[in-house]
Amino acid sequence: MWWPGYCVASTFALLSLVAGSTHSKEQGLQHICLITADFWGLPTAGGTATAYHLLAKALADAGAQPVTLLGASLSLEVCREAAGTFSSPPQLQLSCLEERHIQPEVVDTFPYEAIGHGVLKWLETEGQKCDVVHAHEWGGGLQPTAALLAARMGKPGVRLAIEPHGGHYWSTQGGQQRPTDVMTLRIDDHERITLNLADFVISPTAYMLAYLRQRGWQLPRNTSVIPNIVPGAHSQLSAERQKVFVWKLAFFGRLDERKGLKQFCTALDSLSVADFPRLEVDFIGSEAKVDMLPSREFLRRRSAAWDFKVNILGGLLRSEALARIKSNGTLVVFSSLVENLPFVVAEACIERVPFITFDVGGVSELFDPLLNEDVIVNEVSAAGLAAKTLSILRRGWMKTTVLTPAVVTGDVSWQKWHQQLGLELPHYIKQDLATRGQKVDVTVVRLPANPSALPLKSRLCREAQSDSLLLLPSEYAEPPADVMDQLALLGARFPHMPNIGALVFGATLPDGRLSYATTPTYMVYHGFEALCVEDAPILIPRQTFCSCYLPEARDFYNYHSWVLALHLRQSKTSLISYHQPTFVLNNFTTAGSGCRPDRVPRFRQISARSAANLLAPAEEVLLAQHLAPWPRPAMSLRQGFDRFQGHRGWRYNFFDASGIASPLLWRGAPNNVTADGLWRCSEGTLPFAGQTTLHPCTSSKGGCCGGNKAGVEIEHTLSLADKRALLEVEFEVWPNCGDGLALSLTHTRSTGTVTLFTKHFAAPSETPHRESLQKFLQIVPGDLLRLRADPGGNQDCDGVFIQDIRLWTSRTDAA
Repeated sequence: MWWPGYCVASTFALLSLVAGSTHSKEQGLQHICLITADFWGLPTAGGTATAYHLLAKALADAGAQPVTLLGASLSLEVCREAAGTFSSPPQLQLSCLEERHIQPEVVDTFPYEAIGHGVLKWLETEGQKCDVVHAHEWGGGLQPTAALLAARMGKPGVRLAIEPHGGHYWSTQGGQQRPTDVMTLRIDDHERITLNLADFVISPTAYMLAYLRQRGWQLPRNTSVIPNIVPGAHSQLSAERQKVFVWKLAFFGRLDERKGLKQFCTALDSLSVADFPRLEVDFIGSEAKVDMLPSREFLRRRSAAWDFKVNILGGLLRSEALARIKSNGTLVVFSSLVENLPFVVAEACIERVPFITFDVGGVSELFDPLLNEDVIVNEVSAAGLAAKTLSILRRGWMKTTVLTPAVVTGDVSWQKWHQQLGLELPHYIKQDLATRGQKVDVTVVRLPANPSALPLKSRLCREAQSDSLLLLPSEYAEPPADVMDQLALLGARFPHMPNIGALVFGATLPDGRLSYATTPTYMVYHGFEALCVEDAPILIPRQTFCSCYLPEARDFYNYHSWVLALHLRQSKTSLISYHQPTFVLNNFTTAGSGCRPDRVPRFRQISARSAANLLAPAEEVLLAQHLAPWPRPAMSLRQGFDRFQGHRGWRYNFFDASGIASPLLWRGAPNNVTADGLWRCSEGTLPFAGQTTLHPCTSSKGGCCGGNKAGVEIEHTLSLADKRALLEVEFEVWPNCGDGLALSLTHTRSTGTVTLFTKHFAAPSETPHRESLQKFLQIVPGDLLRLRADPGGNQDCDGVFIQDIRLWTSRTDAA
């Protein structure tokens, strides 16, 4: 069982906790493979690692077939050390990626891409023994594997089962802001595609399936719910709820905001030893950061005013943590804001530890919510938690909770699922072999630069006679015969892949590296330099191209890969990145800041009319308007931020000690394509301005712009006239060291300058200062808006985090 603060090595020890049962030797499966990027040995190993270890152990203990568990990570040495340190049962093999699996180098367009292609190479060798592959959607790294197996191009009969443990967007629930950067969007789309292409989706909870369907994700027909395996659950087969006296509290979970640490602390503000003389509070969990502070320091400051005893217990071993929460009088509080099927709650049930929990995610699927209604905090807030806690402490007792039969017998359900799959395996093998070797004719369509869309479609749909089209941009070399042979085989697979509308391919770069075209941009990137190719080779059935590609709408006058992808998505299919065959790229044709994998190219921006036609049906647009601001602001720092001065009216300046303003220069990070650069006056100096940061500077050693002291400013030149424009500024000030900073917001017109906001923020402070300003302004073109940060006399790391600076004109709706 994973426990907060439980040492990393302990995930290996978990393998000895599951008592499996034997099943028939007649089962057809010969080998089961599990692949996880969250695995033993990694410092960040968590719930997904626990789930896969326990499943691997349970299946291996069943004894009918060998099981391989692959730790999919580029941290090769970490994986080897972890795998070699701990013993496992004979039927279970712990495996790692090797150097040969990650060569040649892949240009990463998102953090898990190279891992995904490494897993493919592993499957080509060691993975040839697998009859079924289990993997998770997290990170989207298994999308290449999903595409290979969906095309039935691997071992005959092998099938892919994906267990959704929550994607990246799911994990951001409870945070301040959902990310909308390109890298996150790319991960999210690969997670969606991975689930969509799976043969089976097996969710730990009904909640997770509902969450995915609510987002509009298409899941395969073979979708079911089997809870994660919980060690020791069988001990609760005949258990009943027990009454336990309580007088002290324990927060149990990683000490961070997502686990509800702040809500719990706010709830504790209403407690006092005057009302509860025996009150004591434990914080049990691994260290994290809260408000940019180590959680231990955050709790020390936050608990300073409480008059009851507080124990901050991080890094405990499992046995120590268990003993602490089982001590007399302890009521455990689970205040996590985001959960799927938390092991710690299940463990509390097994160990007869009384607890209360927010009703989030699949928590209430661990127990019967009707029989355990008193356990649930329905209002997910500090106030709801305080009310429930006060009620229980005044009463003085709480009943323990019992797991549901489905959770208790989770291991049996998993074994039965694999037994059934084994019975169906001969049918799958026969089905795959029946279509092996089938080919179709493929017409190579050479595309000039920016081909006109409608004439292209008219010509191909009128003249082309073959079953499939290879849309090949001019930058790529003519494919050799062996590649065309592979394309002919792949073209024959389309009728058996209803979710795949077309396949897009990558390229071998001149230096030998591989670069793949992936969602949402479908461009091939250089990686180290700002070089890219606008379009990539695409294999598409002629019928699909002629029915789904819609240049007749006149929204896009030129053909591009990403436009075709949008049209396919409208028809409920996808443009899938496929790992083979890889084309040869002769040259890059596009260069500039738009060729960074972490940015949407400026030359890709489309009109609002075109976007409205593609976004969603009218009912969904109407719903979105009810839930969030739909019109775009007239100006936005996040939307207009770029790497050159004056872009969309934005400028970045510094002020030396005498107050003279000078422009900052963009200083990028050439060896890290995914890292934002900074606006600096020269290399290695402060202050800097970024899309989300303002950092003034004071230094007795020099190094500040213009001497030993400098302020920093973001300036915007307005190009609009409006009698009642709404300016919104959302920011946080982080006075964690130094002696604070001064922040001001001004509006300069031809008649003079008006200060809209000014304030000095002193340090230190327990929490960041968060504020949202709204000002109605009368503006004309040429007006200046300035947000300026000036340092105190001893500046160290104080700074301003800017959520956004937006302007809404009176002709748009900002509400």
